[in-house]
Amino acid sequence: MLRPLMATLLLCASGWAAAAEPPLTAARYAQQLGVGMDVDWARTERGIREFDPLVVRDFHAKGLSHVRIRVAGAPTEARLIHLRKLVEACEQYGVIPIITYQADAWKSDPKPENEKAVVNWWIAVARYFGQSSPLLGFDLIYEPAEKLNHNLAALNRVYEKTIKAIHGIDPQRMIFIAPRLRAAPEDLSGLKLPAHSQGYVLAEWHIFPWGPLKSNGKYPWTSGTAAEKVAIHGRISAALRWQQKTGHSSWVGGWTVGETINSTPTASQLAFATFMACELQKAKIPYAINADNQFYDGEEGAWRPSSEPLLQTMIAPRCEKPDEKSGHHGIKPAARDAARATPAAASTAKSAAPSASSTNLN
Repeated sequence: MLRPLMATLLLCASGWAAAAEPPLTAARYAQQLGVGMDVDWARTERGIREFDPLVVRDFHAKGLSHVRIRVAGAPTEARLIHLRKLVEACEQYGVIPIITYQADAWKSDPKPENEKAVVNWWIAVARYFGQSSPLLGFDLIYEPAEKLNHNLAALNRVYEKTIKAIHGIDPQRMIFIAPRLRAAPEDLSGLKLPAHSQGYVLAEWHIFPWGPLKSNGKYPWTSGTAAEKVAIHGRISAALRWQQKTGHSSWVGGWTVGETINSTPTASQLAFATFMACELQKAKIPYAINADNQFYDGEEGAWRPSSEPLLQTMIAPRCEKPDEKSGHHGIKPAARDAARATPAAASTAKSAAPSASSTNLN
């Protein structure tokens, strides 16, 4: 008599526990993203060749909680298998994977056949993963630009078709959509959002992707003047206003401070990184650091020592906060210190120069 009763009680208890677990929403998903990094593990020949699952372990140990996996090229069987390998490694080590598609042909020529190819690319990826890997996110278009800057209707049409197709396969798949002008936050208002999509559709945007480097002959950051800080505040505020108005969450898909490979970061770069990271964390907007090859040597399976101070600043900045008791300013790290990460040192393949073009996975 007792055994069936105990079994019934256990079933009821497990049912109550499951019922108590809130469903994953875009807002909760955004909170889990935290700080991540853009990676070329599926975009370049070098990135594909050098990838080892232990690299994901290193990323997690460093304090990175998601990766933005940039992909180019057709969804061949080989590419899909490689993507599953990446996703499974992320799941094993507790890192959230987000796949983003470059869609180069469509951005340069948004004609109907290229538009259809983008939708079909995502249908193939969505069908391959089905309803597995619930934390896997889909970032539909990497940096909408080129001719899309003048064709908002085409961009929104692809988003509408692709979201409908993906959610027809997995209604709970997290999807990111980005505005024009290389994901400028000022253009978020141009996005046409599906009705009642706050639970599973988020926005992706960029902010000064290359940090204190010249743009149109000027440096967007020199010494952190009041005007420079106001410009950053303005872009973050534009995203926050959009979030409040629409009820949708957002994510900064990539920012950095310029080329840092084999060079010690400058005081200007460190100041910019501190201010940017602190402001984004203060706004509770998750972000990805651009990009892995700047900070991690895939051939050696280790973090690059020269860029370590900069990386730590971008992940866990020491932000000024008013002291609640004394009114003075104290310094507190905004995220957990992960300086003691152990590198994988797992890859022994000879590396080639990194390429922005896709590899041929056929």
